[in-house]
Order: sequence, then structure tokens, then C-alpha cells
Amino acid sequence: MISAAIIPLLLYACSAEEERALTSTTLEVVQSAIDFKSDAGTRDIAIVTNADHWTARSDKDWCSVAVNESTLTVNVSGYDGKETREAVIKVTADGLAETVNVRQLGSEPAILISQQIFTVEASGSDIAFDVTTNVSVTITLPEWIKEKPAGTRASEMVTTTHNYIVTANPEDSERTGNITVKEVGGELEALVSVTQKGLGEYESGNLEGIKDDIKVPVESGEASSFQGGSNIDKSFDGDMNTIYHSNWNNAGDHYFPITLTYNFAAGSDMDYLIYYPRTSGPNGNFKEVEIRVKSNANTRGTDEWNTVMTKNFGGTNAAVRVNFPKAQIGVTSVQFIVKSGSGDGQGFAACAEMEFYKKNPDAFDPLTLFTDGTCSELKPGLTDEEIENCPYSFYKNIAYYMKQGKYPAEFRIQEYKAWPHPDAQSETHKTSPYSLRDNPTGISVKDGEQLMIFVGDTHGQTVSAVIQNLDVPGGDGFGGTSYPLSEGANKITARNKGLMYILYHTPDYETAQPVKIHIASGQVNGYFDVAKHQASDWNKLLSNAVDKYFDVVGHYAHLTFPTERFRTHTPDGKALIDAYDQIVNSEMELMGLYKYNKLFKNRMYLHVMYTSYMYATSYHTAYNDGTLAELCNVDKLKTSACWGPAHEIGHCNQTRPGLKWLGTTEVTNNIMSEYIQTTIFGQPSRLQTEDMGDGSRNRYSKAWTQIIAAGAPHGNFGSDSDVFCKLVPFWQLELYFGKVLGRTPLQQSDKGGFYPDVYEYIRTHDNLRTAGEQQTEFVYICSLIAKANLLDFFTKWGFLTPVDITVDDYGTGKLTVTQARIDEIRSRVEALGYPKPDVALEYITDNSVELYKDKPGIVAGTATRSGSTFTMTNWKNVAAYEVVDETGKKVCISDGLLAPSGTATFTMKTAWKDGFKVYAVSATGARTAVTF
Repeated sequence: MISAAIIPLLLYACSAEEERALTSTTLEVVQSAIDFKSDAGTRDIAIVTNADHWTARSDKDWCSVAVNESTLTVNVSGYDGKETREAVIKVTADGLAETVNVRQLGSEPAILISQQIFTVEASGSDIAFDVTTNVSVTITLPEWIKEKPAGTRASEMVTTTHNYIVTANPEDSERTGNITVKEVGGELEALVSVTQKGLGEYESGNLEGIKDDIKVPVESGEASSFQGGSNIDKSFDGDMNTIYHSNWNNAGDHYFPITLTYNFAAGSDMDYLIYYPRTSGPNGNFKEVEIRVKSNANTRGTDEWNTVMTKNFGGTNAAVRVNFPKAQIGVTSVQFIVKSGSGDGQGFAACAEMEFYKKNPDAFDPLTLFTDGTCSELKPGLTDEEIENCPYSFYKNIAYYMKQGKYPAEFRIQEYKAWPHPDAQSETHKTSPYSLRDNPTGISVKDGEQLMIFVGDTHGQTVSAVIQNLDVPGGDGFGGTSYPLSEGANKITARNKGLMYILYHTPDYETAQPVKIHIASGQVNGYFDVAKHQASDWNKLLSNAVDKYFDVVGHYAHLTFPTERFRTHTPDGKALIDAYDQIVNSEMELMGLYKYNKLFKNRMYLHVMYTSYMYATSYHTAYNDGTLAELCNVDKLKTSACWGPAHEIGHCNQTRPGLKWLGTTEVTNNIMSEYIQTTIFGQPSRLQTEDMGDGSRNRYSKAWTQIIAAGAPHGNFGSDSDVFCKLVPFWQLELYFGKVLGRTPLQQSDKGGFYPDVYEYIRTHDNLRTAGEQQTEFVYICSLIAKANLLDFFTKWGFLTPVDITVDDYGTGKLTVTQARIDEIRSRVEALGYPKPDVALEYITDNSVELYKDKPGIVAGTATRSGSTFTMTNWKNVAAYEVVDETGKKVCISDGLLAPSGTATFTMKTAWKDGFKVYAVSATGARTAVTF
């Protein structure tokens, strides 16, 4: 093995041909129509394309073309005919085609207009068109269109450009007028139609004329560590789906630091860079980095390296803009010394794209119209004339609507609060991280749409936007693309459609100031936030939504489901989000997060998808669209449909590995499902009511027979190791210590209890290495917290039964419990000195909670047997029925309280034999023989 520290630096350069191959061809003809007088003439048209070659061909002999780099030259011969003649030029490049229409005057009087239809915003705009004529003309304007100062005048027999200003429309309705170009002393005329939108609702204008910052191209790069096929050139190839990645073997002592060097044409200037982490997975996301620059900006005029800054990216998966402390002049190279990164072991270094930029010196100064760089408030005393004279229609449009009091500021202009990154509490709580979507914007964007986002003082914090598209038929759209934001104007092009969210995460979230952001582009979709809106706002907000999806934000939960699902199934949005809040909040209570002041600071995020049924993972839980008819119906959510969300949220809350070891991934999360279903929403218990259809009247009876009666290990019983049967002992602990003894959040003033203390113990103690150790340690933890010797309980449930098996639980592993480990746990529990419970704890069910509170004796009834089926009539206070063989070994165990009637019926799978006996067992464990 060769250490990464001694691998020689390798140089990778992306050739011009390779770079072009990585981007799609573009073709733009700057002028699509030109007119000539009858004399021979020549005109040049600019062609903008990234293709290597482009061609042009005219369909008429009298109109010829010449191609020269980025210019199309059009030549027309002299013409002595009467009527205007026309030709079409076709411009092609790599399969793309555009046309140029050419007209030439004849001897007959004619007026040719280059563009005869205009549509402008309510705020007004400049318009311009060419007039080509062989007669003298006059121009007549509607009163709301003015000639632009220093405009041209119409002269005879030449092409002239006419410039006008369409003034602002103060009315809600649109208006249409004609500019008339009329022959002097004749009948000939041509019309230019101008339609101006009414004031109406604000629509973001296009960003025409607003210049982008100048990208500084990378010429080559070098990396001190790389994985084959993921070299540094992948970080400047223009493709977000390819990445640079350091060597996968990170076991060496000197793996870090890793040096990445980007080289530029000599004398490049730059102001900032953008680091784009990989688009999937966290491995290699930068943490601690030193940034060095080689430039000749010194008195000696020679290239020298200087450290310009250090930065901790924190392993973020969002794009980050890094502003240099000052403009970097004469740059030859920029170097990243990556000192740490995310990932297993020591971590790695990875990057999807690294881009470098110089600020455009011709950028618009917003202070000409607005009070600050967020463009969220007009300058005091700003006049209509000042707005009208703004050369940028985009800014003019914003200012005009603000001045008219019709700018939709509620969602476009917001102050976004800081949040902790959910990874921080995921680590301390030993759970999955909560949401990254805590700052919805209520803005919907289109794929490829140019967007303008104005950002106020960031207070030195990192802020970015992410656009998430959940509309993925047959798939899952969680994630999206992120865009770094910096103070001032941020012009970006959306790489996908979707809803926008602001990412503002910092360890200093409690003291960090909010950041004011103005999203002037996209469409307002809105959202419902229980902290901002009233229940009465729901219908209006929902009816105004324009996107396919809509955000509903609670105190603890956040939903992004299809808008039509809400419109169809949710008449009361507040009631719905309150119910989801109740689920999330109640699970936090049972985890002890209230008692120990460790509430999750981020929300739980739930969103729609179109692939699997439901799932939970880092940062989110997801629900198939087919489930939402119930999940968007608050009445069904709080009754028949509560299990699914409680189950998935329970997955995120599984405290690992102490309460989520191998084989329990689909088990211990259902402690929460049962808690929400029964304790919070008062519904019948799934363990109690689901008839198994095999003689086992419910999961309790099946679990008792397959584990306790069989003497099987908890992790290996029956034919399927039913996860609901595995759940039974976990839920019984809450039934007894919680519901019977009152040690549960809803009955304790400090919101503590048995499970809150168990979760806290697991959070605050070291993790054990193996699943067998984790399972058996749970026996000790529960005995310690319960202040009871629970050895008998856990022995019966197979936690202390030797086992050595391979378990497939989202990946295979070994579950091994040795006799030596069992003896150790027994010794530690006995040493606690606590008494054993005075009840048959293993037989408590949801139906028998009151029985375990009062502990009455059994009242015998009558019994009949037909083969292996037993019918018990008028027996009272029975926790369970045991069927034992002639040796006293249990054969079958069934629930003693199956129904509210006085009759209990159950069937055992084993055939009845002589010597078998049946006992009724009370809550205290007292047994009464059943005779037939």
C-alpha cells in the first residue's frame, strides 16, 4: 500500500473539446428580422453559440450570407421591382436551427416595421423598433407612450430606429394602443401594437440586462490524493453529477491534509468562490480547510503563495459561497488544504464543482431606488419619474408595485431565523437527524428560470437556498439543488423546478440574528404556518397556491404534500398540523426530552413520494401519495391512520444502539406507534386486536406461545420471528410501569417516567459493541430504572437465552448471547438489590391494565373443550390461560380477556393429549386449574 502522503501530484486538465462535450449546445440569433431599402446593402447580425461550427443558408439568390466567427453578414442586391420581396435565412448549429427574415423594399411606397407587437409590464418599459421606408412618414403616439430623449427622427428612404418609453399603468386593467407610422400626404400606414398589463398582481419580470458576475475558468488542477475515476478534473467539468473524491483507503496515519490546487490563466482576478458538495451522500464533505492563493499582487511582481483565510465548512451538504477577505489580483492558482472531511474512519475529501468568480463592475446599484441591498423598501421620497428612469425593468417593476402598495411582501420578503444543524442533536440524542427544511419560503420556481434573491446582513453566517422538486413519478424527489447566497443581489438559474427553502444552520443559532431575504422572482405559492396564521387563513392560502405541492408548518412537524390532497381531504389545515404536532411532541415526551430539557430544535419533516409505501431516514420521513387520502384527513389520522406516521417518526427517534440493536429496527420504533395509537389518540391497541387467523387471537397470544411457551430466544422464534411479537415485552413495560404505576409522561408533572429515564440512560452512557451485549444490557438498564429485579420477565421473553444466529435486518449481522454474558447480567441485576415485581408482568395486555392495578383473585366459571379449541364462560379476572403438558411444560398460552363478553375462546395448534392441563392465571401469577 502506498501512503497518500507520498503519492506524486498528478495534473489533470480539461481540454476545450472535453468541456464543450459536457454542456449542451446553445444557439441565439440576436436579431431575427432585418429590412433593406431597394439599393444593394449589407447588415451584420451577432450569433451567440457554443458550438464549434455553425452554418447559414438563404433561400433566395438575391440574398447572400457570409459566416465569420460570431457574425452573420447579410448581403442583398439592388432591386428595381415594385413590391417588397422577402427571403429567409436558416442558421444551424449541432442540430439546432434559428431563422432570420429579410425584407427589401421595391419601388412601390411601403413602410416596413421590424417588430409590430409589444407586451410590457404595468411598471412601464422602453421599447424600440426599426422603420424602413421609401416615403416620408410621421409618428403618432398614444398619450401614455413617450418618445425617449435623444431618440432618432424618421428620415426618408432609410432604416431608422425609434425608441419610446411606455409609462407606468396605474390601473388594474390592461391597456392597448397603437403607434401609427403614416405616410406624409398619403394613405400608406403601419401600426405597432403595444399592450400593457394592468397593475393587478405582481409578476416578477425577466432579468434582461442584469449582468452576471464573471466566471473565472479553471485551466487545470492537481490533487495529492484521489480515487481512480474521481480525479480533480471532475470538480471543474461543469457536471454536478461527477465528483472529485480522495482515495477510498483512508487508513494511513498521514491521510490528511489533502491538497487541491486549481490553476488559472496568468493574471486572473477574482472576488469569491463557490464550493458545491457532492449531490448525494455526505462522504468527503469539507470540514476544516485552509485556502491559499498564488498571485503576483506584490511589490516584486512575482508569483507567491499566501494563506488568505481558513474556514470550517462543517461537513455541509449545501453549496457554500466563500468571499475572499479582499479582491484577489493577478491569481495564478488557488489551493485548498483540506484538513478534515466527513465520512467513516478519518473521513474523506470530495467536491462536485469548484467555481471562481469576479464581481461584475457594471452591476446595478439598488440604492438608487431602495434603502438597502435587499430591495425590500423604497427610498424615502422616491418619485415616479425616478422609477421610470431606471434602466432595468426588473428593478423598476419591483419599485413600482411597492410604491402602489401592491407588492406581495408576505412571502417574498421574510426574516429567516437560524437553526441548529440537525446532525448536532442526532449525535447527542443517538437518533436520526430531524429536518433541514425548517425555513420554507413559499416560493415556487420553474426549471431553468432565472431568479433574483436579495440578501441582507448575514452576520458572518453561511446561508443558502435549496430548490426541491417532489414531482418525480415512480420516484422520490427529496433533496434538490442548493445555491449559496451572499449579501446583496444573487442571480441564479434554477436547475430544476420546485419549492424553495432557505438553509441557515449555525451552532450559534440561539444568539444568531435573523437574515432578511427578498426573493423577487418565481411565483408566490405560500404556506400555512401555525405560528403565523390563523385557522381562518387556511382556505385563502390554499386556494392561492400555484405549485403542485404546499407546505404546512407546525411547531414540531412540517408537511409537504400535494396541494390537491389538502384541497380534497383537509378542510381544516390547523387541525391537521396540530395532530401531527401532537404525534411528534408526544414521542419526544416518551423519550424524556422534556424531563431532561433536550427537545429537538428542528422539526420533523414529512413529505410525499411515489415509490415505496412509507419510509424514514435522515432528515425526513416519506409517504406514498396513495396513503395521503387518510394522512391528510385529520379524523382518520387520529384513528385508523395514526400508526404509519407514528411508526416512521418512531424510526427517526430510535435511540441507537441501546434501544435499536440488530433485529429490532422494525420493533422498538413501534413502542412509539403503540403509545400514539393507544395513550395519545385512545384507539384500540394493534397488539390486542389483530386476529392472527391461526388460532392465536392476537399478537400477545402468538408471542406467549412462540417465545415464552417454547423457551425460544427473543431474536429467533417461530417461523418468522414476527416483529410485532418481539414488540410485546417492550410495550408491556410501558403498560405496567407507565399505565399501572403511573410512571409515564402524561401522569408525571415533570413529564418523566420509566421510558423517559430508560432513553436518557441510553443517551448518556457508552454504546456497547455487539448486538448481544446491547440486548442483554437492556435487561440491566430496565431493572435499574424500574428499581425492580426484572430477570424473570426478561428470561421468559428470551433476552437471556443463549443464541448465535445471523440476522438480516436491513443488512446481515450476528446476534450472539453467551452463557457467560447472561451470568454477568444476572449478577449485576442481583447486585442492585431490588425486589421482583409482585405481578405476572409477562402477561399484562392493553385490556388487563385495570386488572393489574387492582390485582383481584380469579372467579372461576365453566369451560368446554372441542378437540384443541377451548371455550371459557364467565371466568373473571384472568390475565392468561396456560395449556401445559404432563411434565408441566407450557404448550400454549392465550389471552384471558379477549372480548367484553363473558366468553373467551382460543385454539392451540398442538393436538390435545391425555395429561394436558389448563390453568387460569391471575395478575399476581396465581394459577387456578380449569376443569372441563
